[in-house]
Amino acid sequence: MRFAVLFAAWAFLGLTAPAMAAGKAPPPPPPALGQPVAFPAEVMVSPDLIYAQIDGFRPLTLDLYQILPKPKETARPAILFVHGGLWTKGDARHAPGFDDFPGLLASLAAKDYVVASVNYRLAGEAHFPAAVQDVKSAVRWLRTHASEYDIDTTRVMVWGAEAGGQVASLVGTSCGVNVLEPAADAKSKAPMTSDCVQGVIDWGGPVDLASWEPAEAAPESLTNLSAPTPLGAYMGCEPADCAPGVVKAASPLSYLNNMTPAFLIQQGAMDTLVPVAQSRALYDALQTLHVPSTLLVYPEVGKDFVRNGAADPATQAKVIADMEDFIAKTFPPMPAAEEEKAPAPKARKKRK
Repeated sequence: MRFAVLFAAWAFLGLTAPAMAAGKAPPPPPPALGQPVAFPAEVMVSPDLIYAQIDGFRPLTLDLYQILPKPKETARPAILFVHGGLWTKGDARHAPGFDDFPGLLASLAAKDYVVASVNYRLAGEAHFPAAVQDVKSAVRWLRTHASEYDIDTTRVMVWGAEAGGQVASLVGTSCGVNVLEPAADAKSKAPMTSDCVQGVIDWGGPVDLASWEPAEAAPESLTNLSAPTPLGAYMGCEPADCAPGVVKAASPLSYLNNMTPAFLIQQGAMDTLVPVAQSRALYDALQTLHVPSTLLVYPEVGKDFVRNGAADPATQAKVIADMEDFIAKTFPPMPAAEEEKAPAPKARKKRK
């Protein structure tokens, strides 16, 4: 692995707010990750790793953040981030409300995780279940390359924001569901690695699409009244016009069972895009099934944990701390493998 560019110090999330409050200049914008970059704590990012190539589409890529593995080191859990954007926009390097999202991902990797952020096919490229299939392919890619990136294949978590929360939740709840299998993988005769995950973090994603009406419009609908709604663009049909069962098939609530992995659900109380009732419905259903789950609703902030249209560093720091606590509890440190001990020398007999 070659690393061409080194950045000695970046201000992480917890450091930017105090500097700005003290009147100091804001930190420089994060670099475009066109090549490998070093972050603090010896975290490296390998950008634009191709995890899938599907005929007729652009190569699908992810950015991977990790502390470089050392010999005989315990493999690390993997955290896969799925961006939002109402399924119509967005990319792996940005999250609304967070000015330095690559820095945030790197700071999480510094906690001894392998962190990946994935690009997937947007609604303008392919309809449901394409995005879900793509993320499942990324999960399989991480497992297939586990030895290369020192990943613990038994501890993989998916994390998504807004529409990415819907995709992440669906990936987490649909382990082994054939209709959501990646098409390219389904045609392969080779044995496939698992697309199941062992934990889910949902940042305000809609989970019951049949009862949800997005408050935000897709950009095209601002000038073209006949343009599809964001959900219609994602599904390939407006919900009222879709074939029976299609919208239900895209709803994470449809797949819950007592084998569903642990969930952390985080959302702003003032979110006007996805009502908190959606998150509460998911949490209640998980609790009924006795699935380990936590719902955290943050007061006075909305979508993306923004307060009055501006980033709220204090709430962001709390959200990240709560998330890190959930990850640490779900994936506690594994004990180091005990080295083989040499046989103890035999005691010498005392001479009389």
